[in-house]
Amino acid sequence: MPASSTSHVRKSSRYVSSRRRGAVVVLAAFLMVGLLLMIAFAVDIGYVALNRTELQTAADSAALAGAGALPMGRPAATAEAIKFLAMNKVGQRTMVASNATIDFGTWDFVTRTFKVSAAEPYAVRVRAVNNAQPLYFGRVIGKNTFNSKAEAVATFQPRDISLVLDYSASMCYDSQFRNIHLLGKPAIEANLLQIYQQLGSPKYGTLAFKPVKYGSSSTSNTTVIKQFQLDKVPYPFPSGSWSDYVDYVQTDDIVASAGYQNAYGYMTWVNYTLARRPESASSPGLWRVSEQPITALKDAVDVFLSYLTAHSTDDRVSLSIYTHSDRTAILESALTKKYSTVADLVRGRQAGHYISTTNISAGMNKGRLDLEKNGRSGAKKMMVLMTDGVVNMPTGNTTTDKALVIQEAKACAAANIPIITIALGAYADTALMQQCSDLTKGAAFIVEGGQPIAEVEEQLEEIFGKVAADRPIKLVQ
Repeated sequence: MPASSTSHVRKSSRYVSSRRRGAVVVLAAFLMVGLLLMIAFAVDIGYVALNRTELQTAADSAALAGAGALPMGRPAATAEAIKFLAMNKVGQRTMVASNATIDFGTWDFVTRTFKVSAAEPYAVRVRAVNNAQPLYFGRVIGKNTFNSKAEAVATFQPRDISLVLDYSASMCYDSQFRNIHLLGKPAIEANLLQIYQQLGSPKYGTLAFKPVKYGSSSTSNTTVIKQFQLDKVPYPFPSGSWSDYVDYVQTDDIVASAGYQNAYGYMTWVNYTLARRPESASSPGLWRVSEQPITALKDAVDVFLSYLTAHSTDDRVSLSIYTHSDRTAILESALTKKYSTVADLVRGRQAGHYISTTNISAGMNKGRLDLEKNGRSGAKKMMVLMTDGVVNMPTGNTTTDKALVIQEAKACAAANIPIITIALGAYADTALMQQCSDLTKGAAFIVEGGQPIAEVEEQLEEIFGKVAADRPIKLVQ
């Protein structure tokens, strides 16, 4: 090839190469602008997403706080919700009351819907907004700000609570001579006087309240009965007799240790009634009097139910008591929101109401089956189990009967039913109650024996108050 042709080719090649480099620079610049725009939009999109996440967190926190405070009233719940809303900044902004709408109502766990309700609200809905939050790069395309919104619903989870209460005969031991060593003679005698007066201060023959010594343990029943003119009045209750009363005063070791052997009067008669004829069929009407500790328990249950009523909960309560006349237990009331019904039943039963024995496992079984059969979907199920003694039914063999209680506790654990146990008094099987609560991840309370009745009642009220106030708070939306 001639030299001139070679030179021309080289010049042409350099020209083409130069043109390509120029095109690449232009293309790179163009792509760089696009890339920067994409990065800018990505930053804005991330910022928007972060703001919305932060707003949702603020709404969730406000709803939970409002639900937790709702039992104290709507104004308190509103204030608490706004307080927690402000504690969660959104895009460096502090949220205020104008950023949220707070509604009160109910939550349907089946349809998962919130309904505004003026009556008995137990759920809080927070609708939060954060408007006119500035964008960093969106203004390039004329988008200067963005708006965010979030919604959250929280509820104190409604509960289905099974009360399983001990109505064995020992639930009036604190009103008898047998517990003088725990409570003192003056306290027992004062309680027996109170019970006598609550029975209407009846008059039988020439008996006085303070027992009068007469004869000896060998004095015939007929002689004693005539001495106090009890032969002129029928025995006042369906079961028992004046002759059996005389036998009791003459031969009972506890009466003798209290210093009242062969001493006749309303004090020893009331003690006889509680000790020997406590059942409703034998001595009806004892539910009206201050048998202890069962009256302390009744008062504590009233406090529990009053708390539920006053704080507008959606809790339901059932009542099982042991032991029934069929030697098992009875479901006195299935789960209900009519707390007054439960309260009346609790109040209207006496120590040893049906029979005197203690069949704890049967009571647990009645309560558990009602929770499993009638408990609501979404409700927290729990059992409150109380005893003041040692299980002695259904077989009469303590080892076997304890094993049945543990079997029921394991059934409750399998059904996700925690058991709150209350061991009341010096004779209660505290170890068994602790085991029941441990197996079900519940809680165990011990009310020590030997305390004045006022202190027992105070402790029971405190325990039932804790159970009433301890409601699960749950974010449902």
